[in-house]
Amino acid sequence: MKDLLSAHKVIAIDSCVWIYHLENHPEYAALTRQVLEVVEGGTCRAVSSELTLLEILVRPLQMELLDVADEYELLFSGFPNLSLEPISRDILLQAATIRARHGLRTPDAIVAATAIAAEATLLVTNDRHFSQVPEIQIACLSDYRA
Repeated sequence: MKDLLSAHKVIAIDSCVWIYHLENHPEYAALTRQVLEVVEGGTCRAVSSELTLLEILVRPLQMELLDVADEYELLFSGFPNLSLEPISRDILLQAATIRARHGLRTPDAIVAATAIAAEATLLVTNDRHFSQVPEIQIACLSDYRA
């Protein structure tokens, strides 16, 4: 996985990668750690959509763990070499095109549009349906499990 990541200047990170990392997922935490270490170390830059912030906050808020939700938000504001990209009008227009052409769900179309707009050349995810978007290479975590 590290070799693949280091071949890209900018990668996009899907929400599921962050969720697996934050929840210490038994199958994927080691891989998410690799991804985030490469970004943190500056081997490449990373982008995620602001939508990711919404998605990672839902579970702690459901469980009324406000301190955890605050920690997650702080993680995004201070994570080295990471840009949390806003959901702009241009992103929404690109997402609509992606959704119309490739049938992705709206949140996934926003993630893909964000990656493309930020000139990421790789999207780290665990959702194969992103492979329908030819403008970006996909790395599925499940392909890299030990």
